[in-house]
Amino acid sequence: MKAVIKMADQKIPQDMQEVADQVTLMQARGFDVSETDVIREALKAGFQAIVDDRMDGNYDTVRWDDEFFALQIVSFGDELEGEAKPAEGEADFVEQFKVNANQVWFKLDNVAAKVIGR
Repeated sequence: MKAVIKMADQKIPQDMQEVADQVTLMQARGFDVSETDVIREALKAGFQAIVDDRMDGNYDTVRWDDEFFALQIVSFGDELEGEAKPAEGEADFVEQFKVNANQVWFKLDNVAAKVIGR
């Protein structure tokens, strides 16, 4: 059975150890999830939390683009406000997360600051 991943207890995995723990837990509960599934959801939920914190509330929504390459910030009217995407020549965010999760979180925070202006 394929799961729509929801982070257990709203805890967003911050690194590969926490991703591995989440995968193990969900697979033990019978869900067909991979590291990539959990990382994608963690990045989306984490970027949403960063955006919400910088905006002092939940006004915009974060979503993946169709190719899971860019994390988009969209307004209530589904208008694209901005997006975080790897620099040209860089691996996608999932692969970057596997190598250095802290660096990815730092990049996402910087993008949120530029888009939101705070």
